[in-house]
Amino acid sequence: MNTKARIELLKDKIISDDFLKGRGLGNEIPFWIFDYPPEDEHLIRDSIRRIEEIMKSHSIIFIEIDLYELCLEIIESKIKPEKIIEFEKNKGSDELLNKLRIILKPETVKNAIGKRIKDSGNIEVVFLTGIGKAWPMIRSHSILNNLQTLLGNTPLLAFYPGVYSNTELSLFGKFKDANYYRAFRIVNE
Repeated sequence: MNTKARIELLKDKIISDDFLKGRGLGNEIPFWIFDYPPEDEHLIRDSIRRIEEIMKSHSIIFIEIDLYELCLEIIESKIKPEKIIEFEKNKGSDELLNKLRIILKPETVKNAIGKRIKDSGNIEVVFLTGIGKAWPMIRSHSILNNLQTLLGNTPLLAFYPGVYSNTELSLFGKFKDANYYRAFRIVNE
């Protein structure tokens, strides 16, 4: 099934009571992954906007968190952009990446996500986007693992440019992220 057809199925699923209430998961956390071929990124971005309109029309309170944009905000709160450029010139890209990874510890990202959710009020669904853009600064499995305690029974839908086999994440279909067993593919092929 192609990405467009899977998106159409997704549109119906995300407004269902089963999705919103986490039913049928056998007491598992309501974490869902919509994986897709990376070359469909623009289609996904456009589709997310349409999905958000559907959510609004059904009075479902949601928040979209772009992981990349969030990472940039965290970094810019700690280091001025000029210092980042200077650091990379002096130490190189690999050292800069190491420094950014220290700043973007999973706990730090989790706290920033938690603050956004708290500031947004009574959220019913969390969309996690920008996963591919945030790599290699952060790895999606570490973020997902840290969000479990934060979200409780609030459904999370991660838009993942790659392959998720219900046990393993492979970013862009090329880089094995890690084994991750706690999420479900929201639309199978």
